[in-house]
Amino acid sequence: MATPKDHTLIDDKGALTPVFSEIKSQKLVAVDCEGVNLSRKGELTILTIATKTKVFIFDVFKLGQSVFDSGLREILENKSIEKLMFDCRQDSDSLWHQFKVKLTGVLDLQLLDIIYRRNRRPRRSYVSTKRCEKDGEVENINGYKRCLENYVNDTELLKQKEKGNLELKDNYRIWKVRPLTETLIDYCVVDVAAMFPMYRKLKESDDILPRLTVASEKYADLWRCMEERTFDRFEFNAFLPLDVIPEEGTLSFPFASTKCSKCHRKFPHDEFRNIQLRNGTQTCRVCRKVQQQKSRR
Repeated sequence: MATPKDHTLIDDKGALTPVFSEIKSQKLVAVDCEGVNLSRKGELTILTIATKTKVFIFDVFKLGQSVFDSGLREILENKSIEKLMFDCRQDSDSLWHQFKVKLTGVLDLQLLDIIYRRNRRPRRSYVSTKRCEKDGEVENINGYKRCLENYVNDTELLKQKEKGNLELKDNYRIWKVRPLTETLIDYCVVDVAAMFPMYRKLKESDDILPRLTVASEKYADLWRCMEERTFDRFEFNAFLPLDVIPEEGTLSFPFASTKCSKCHRKFPHDEFRNIQLRNGTQTCRVCRKVQQQKSRR
């Protein structure tokens, strides 16, 4: 199936109804958000949705809350419409705290990439049973461009992505400038269009979908559910947060009772070393990795 490149920029309320009807008829779409400092504290200005044949770019900056109230909320909150996304955390945080839209039905390809890579590693003959000693299980996450290079054989999409990156460099406020440049429109198209071939490459069987669905729900809620965010290196780093992807053979996570002093997430008691617990300085394995990275610089 060809990568969808036929796109429509929607900045007029009159065009919403037929577009929403077309999207609602789909079982699988791709979704991405853009904006200035995208998060609850920034501004979501563009939301792009792709079907397998078309790309719709919604100008949220122009349309405002009405684009969600007219039908976009119903799509984004509908679990029966599965949504391919790539690292949905900021998108989900923005949608909820700016527009009260609770994103659901996500299949996050950043997480699927990790599952795909895990399935290709040799099995370890010995693994410690103590969580606090499993530092080697902390996963690096890949960015979208890396996955585009690894899994999507389309040099044109890569060129469009790179052109967009150059235009955005040191000027992310450009997402509020109108009219959008053709380079940024192409950038939006790439970010959703390439998700379909990426998904086909990474999804080796339907057996992984229940775990991916649970993991993606956890990812979407990770920052959205926080009363306050820190926006520090313990939130922004290149590691997969712990207890997001369920272990193989299960769709649940171990009981969490003890809070990490850095990321403020709760984990099982044995995630932390005894000396940390005694001192009240308990730090999860991901946050320890982040600290180690800083000390090496």
